[in-house]
Amino acid sequence: MSGRLPAVKVQDVSPDNAPEVSVRATSTLLLYFEHRYGAERLAKLWRDHGFSLGLDYMRTPTNYVSLRFLERVAVALREASGDSKFMREAGLFTASPQALGFVFYMLRAFGSPRACYKQTIDFSPSYNRVGGFTVDLLEHKRLKLSYRSSIPEQNRNICELRMGQFASFPTIWGLTPADVRETECQVLGGEACRYHLTWTDPPTMWGHYLGLLLGMVSGLLATHLGWGDALFSVTSLGVGGFALGGWLDRRRELQRKDELLSAQAQANLGSLRELQQRYDEVFGSNVALEDRVAARTRELSEANEKLEAALIKQREQDRLKTEFFDNVSHELRTPLTLILLSLDALQKEPESLPTVVRQHLTTLDRSTQRLLRLIDNLLNLAQLEAGKVRLRYQTVELHAFLTSQLLPFRTVAEKQGLTLTLEGGPLTPVAMDVERIEGVFHNLVSNALKFTPAGGSIAVRLREDATDVHVEVVDTGVGMAAADLAVIFDRFAQADTSGTRRFGGSGIGLALVKETLELHSGGIEVSSTPGQGSSFRVRLPKSNTVVREETRERRVLEPSNRRERRSSGRFATVLAATVAGAQRPTEPQDHTRADAKAPRILVVEDDAEIRAFIADILAPSYRVLEAANGEEGVRRAMEDRPDLVVSDVMMPVLSGLNLLVQLRAHAQTVDLPVILLTARQEVSAKVEALGAGANDYLGKPFSPRELLARVETQLRLREAAVRAAENERLAAIGLLTSGFAHEVRNPLNGLMNALMPLKDVLLGRDTSGDPDLGPAMLEVMEECGQRIRHLAESLLSFVRTADKPVAVRLDQALDSTLSVLGWRIPAGVVVERAYHCSDPIWGDPGTLNQVWLNLLDNALRAVGETGRVLVETTQENDDAVVTIVDSGVGIRPEDLERLFQPFFSTRAAGEGTGLGLALSRRIVLQHGGRIHITSQVGQGTRVEVRLPMRPLMSEPLSSTATGGAGRGRWTRRLG
Repeated sequence: MSGRLPAVKVQDVSPDNAPEVSVRATSTLLLYFEHRYGAERLAKLWRDHGFSLGLDYMRTPTNYVSLRFLERVAVALREASGDSKFMREAGLFTASPQALGFVFYMLRAFGSPRACYKQTIDFSPSYNRVGGFTVDLLEHKRLKLSYRSSIPEQNRNICELRMGQFASFPTIWGLTPADVRETECQVLGGEACRYHLTWTDPPTMWGHYLGLLLGMVSGLLATHLGWGDALFSVTSLGVGGFALGGWLDRRRELQRKDELLSAQAQANLGSLRELQQRYDEVFGSNVALEDRVAARTRELSEANEKLEAALIKQREQDRLKTEFFDNVSHELRTPLTLILLSLDALQKEPESLPTVVRQHLTTLDRSTQRLLRLIDNLLNLAQLEAGKVRLRYQTVELHAFLTSQLLPFRTVAEKQGLTLTLEGGPLTPVAMDVERIEGVFHNLVSNALKFTPAGGSIAVRLREDATDVHVEVVDTGVGMAAADLAVIFDRFAQADTSGTRRFGGSGIGLALVKETLELHSGGIEVSSTPGQGSSFRVRLPKSNTVVREETRERRVLEPSNRRERRSSGRFATVLAATVAGAQRPTEPQDHTRADAKAPRILVVEDDAEIRAFIADILAPSYRVLEAANGEEGVRRAMEDRPDLVVSDVMMPVLSGLNLLVQLRAHAQTVDLPVILLTARQEVSAKVEALGAGANDYLGKPFSPRELLARVETQLRLREAAVRAAENERLAAIGLLTSGFAHEVRNPLNGLMNALMPLKDVLLGRDTSGDPDLGPAMLEVMEECGQRIRHLAESLLSFVRTADKPVAVRLDQALDSTLSVLGWRIPAGVVVERAYHCSDPIWGDPGTLNQVWLNLLDNALRAVGETGRVLVETTQENDDAVVTIVDSGVGIRPEDLERLFQPFFSTRAAGEGTGLGLALSRRIVLQHGGRIHITSQVGQGTRVEVRLPMRPLMSEPLSSTATGGAGRGRWTRRLG
């Protein structure tokens, strides 16, 4: 039995009312949504989605809709419900009394599930013109059928609705829904939608009919016997028989259900026993498992504790190892510095030395340089092992790079009777750390020179492919055995380990070469034949994308000291007093050989010889003070106020970094230039030093010329800052004088204008005859004089300074500054004053007035011709707070972070030095206070200055704060 698939012309886009699916097949969908969520929500959903066909159209049984329209409606209803099972439940609603009406009761009385399925399939062409059913099997309580649609369905919503409808039919008789299994789906790529249905039929109610028949027969018999009217007898006895038969049917059904329930109860009881047994088994297993888990957890905890302890121990060992290398670096570089400086001093006039001595000095110099390289290699290995190496990437063309690098090797090759050539042309530039790659090729070429006998040749060959640049170093030397090639790149491995080996070496060089190239994402290979030579092939990637970010150095801190030494000679000449063997004092001594006006430099170094060498380098040009440790250095910096400090980092009592922290914490040394000297060369040490506030950083061993150059640079920078501060002070004085001249002009003119009439009155030359003219002119002159005196007092109050801290009333100081700036305040600007702090602070009124002048001048410039400036003072605990708020243009966030940097200004070029706020901050800091600025663009700026109420200073401010030439001190009072 099958339903015929109608021939429907399929269009790409059918109209919504295309005759494809009858609304009778879909009315259940809308009816269920309305039943579940209400008619108003259905109407709102319909309006929100703007469906072209109205609800009235959908409720008319004779109308049709397109399949695509039906799918859109199904999607909208399902999404609005938020229920993933909405379509299946809507299908189950098909067999409800609300959906079927009177037909529900007719089917219940006279139909069966099998009949419902058959009729539905037979009538499907009347309500579905795009698809049809094919019955594969129809048996008692079992149905297999297929559904094919000529228009492919876009989703499974209609499939779910269809399966719900098939499942609903047995519910008409109060039975459970049919079991519907989908074995294939056309939406999911199947040939058709195939369904397998099974259901339970309602019990046969033969007792009703048998009772009715027996009742009617009894009625006829009673009539025949004359016991009553035929119609009455047949009807009454038939109804009674029907009722009795129904009672028997129900009793039999109840007995059947009772037996079923009893069997089910027995089965449930058996299942319960089985479940109890399984529960006991599972419980026992869980207990055993928990015991095992607890035991395993204890084992894991103990193992973790051991691992953690081992990790802590390993980290401690790594830390100690790092500290050991740092200390070794310091301890080795310090005597090396002394040796190299001494050698330079001895070689100052080589012609004055005997030939044998010069030869010994040359040997000593060469050995010292070799020892220094060995120390560098050991430290590089330690950094590689600790993962602390950071690369300074630069883009370099290798042909030009190697051309310059091979120049010194050519001289050595010629002396040894060797040929050294560079083969190949320019290559694509690569990203690399120049200094470390320089070490790679220095090592490879040095080895080639070492192991190649006279008459041999060494070739450096360049080539590139699509991804890499290749450099090959080929020699015709002694070569290596195959067994040696396997370990040649291992640390401390030697190709010749015999006691009679011909060539020395530490076994570090090639290990460093390999690990350095791997840091660059490159590599190295080697091939060799004993007696014929060796070939080392270096590979470096061309693309910048292979740069390992974890090895990139984020900040270049200083130029290479090695290049400084190469460009200017290894070391400059030092004084004759540095000759080896000269006796030096161990206690710090001051050196005053330079001019009395020369800058004073404090040298802080625990090693007496290094300290003396540095002093000898600096003494010809500077007055030198010495300190043996950081604690003594801090004390001397406070007492003697040097112009610059040169300090070692690793010292007893107080390290150089801690010295730096203490200097930056004191107001009188907060801007004192500090140059640190150390043997630690790693980037982290430099970052730590510069982050603590060091102005410069110099590694050991260092060039005396480089030290002198860096000292001179820092002193020039300091001098430039002092000059700029003086210019800022003079600019403020110019602002004051111009304002004073402007303000005093009017009362002075009034005074002069009143003087002439008064003179005429006194000399009897007045012709007006007014007896009140003289007294009136005297009053005018008195008023003008009072105004001039007030202006003069304001100016004197503004510029006065104190030799020591004095009590300063903030309200009076601010009023004095506003009075001086009165001529700068436009008519449209309102200046509000709110003074709530009547207690004085202690400080220098002159330098503080410079702060108020700068801040108020900035506020007035910000508001322009119209606006508001609020000047407020308050007291919070032990602090006096001065707040200046303007309604100006505000400051950009990126500029706000740089406001206190020297020479930074938001004004146009030529309108300011950019030092006003930097100097104001320094003055506030030296008074023990702090300054904070907040701003929003377009809304104005708020400046808050906090100053301690208690006296913190005992002497005048330093010249760097005020721009003066004096050398005063401000000292914090303790307690």
